[in-house]
Amino acid sequence: MSPYPDESSVNSEDTSYFSDAWENLPWTPWIPFTATKAGFRAIPRAPGLYRIRPSGKKFLMFIGQTKRTLHQRLNELRHTLRRGELMPWNDPLTEAPALWAWQDAEGFSYECSAALLDVSQSNRQGMQSFLLYRYRQDYGESPLCNFGRFHPRYRKSTDRKENKRGGKLEGDHLDNPAGGPGLPPLTVTGAPGDRDWMGLAWSGRRPFDGETITTMPQGAGLYLLFERDTGDLIYIGQSADCAQRLWSHAMKLLEEKDMLVSYYIEEKPVLPHNLKERENDLVGNYFEMYWEMPDYPFGKFR
Repeated sequence: MSPYPDESSVNSEDTSYFSDAWENLPWTPWIPFTATKAGFRAIPRAPGLYRIRPSGKKFLMFIGQTKRTLHQRLNELRHTLRRGELMPWNDPLTEAPALWAWQDAEGFSYECSAALLDVSQSNRQGMQSFLLYRYRQDYGESPLCNFGRFHPRYRKSTDRKENKRGGKLEGDHLDNPAGGPGLPPLTVTGAPGDRDWMGLAWSGRRPFDGETITTMPQGAGLYLLFERDTGDLIYIGQSADCAQRLWSHAMKLLEEKDMLVSYYIEEKPVLPHNLKERENDLVGNYFEMYWEMPDYPFGKFR
């Protein structure tokens, strides 16, 4: 049985994420990766967003963004996937190994569609998170190659410097955990910072200090940082060990203004890509409400 999503319950008339007006962006037509050089010129030579699907399927493989030109990024990606029998490296095209693995395992051929969006890097990343959030709400699953997801029967290539090439796992090898199931989308509830935001039971806001961190429950989860004076939400994060991650943040913020923290600790073990799915649902909902990212620089703590 193939591990990709069951399409039997998907109504092709409802696949707005395939539309050329999805979320009011100016999407190009779908262009096969096998298109001629002339045919591929429909992809804009400017920064923006892109989506990739398997030909003949009703789901997306990947939603991405680039500060380079879309044409350059996607043209390089399609040629990388054509080249040779070895899995590509994880740099500079981070989605290439996962796309290659699905292509090798299932015989997928890919198509892409792009939308020009020449805004700040933070807001372009925010729009990518919003599209992933909307796709999860509409489809009920994440794209197969976002959030570090991977084919269960393949191991991923490292970057060129580490020089460990990925490939198909031996028959008796355990599945790659990154091929595990995604979590369903969070329920759209409340507003950012509410105790029930997105259907989760958040802790109350507490001083972002050593006492709070040392007394919080251990484990994987999500956390929110707020400006103490205004109450504004300024950062959304996730970690396999929230207490340790918050200690790390606190050390970097010794000279910063006072903050408050709220957290949600998972009741059961979750895979790394599941935490990233949840984090993205929060970021996407925040972006949907305010059309901007939280004030703290996106990715400052990554």
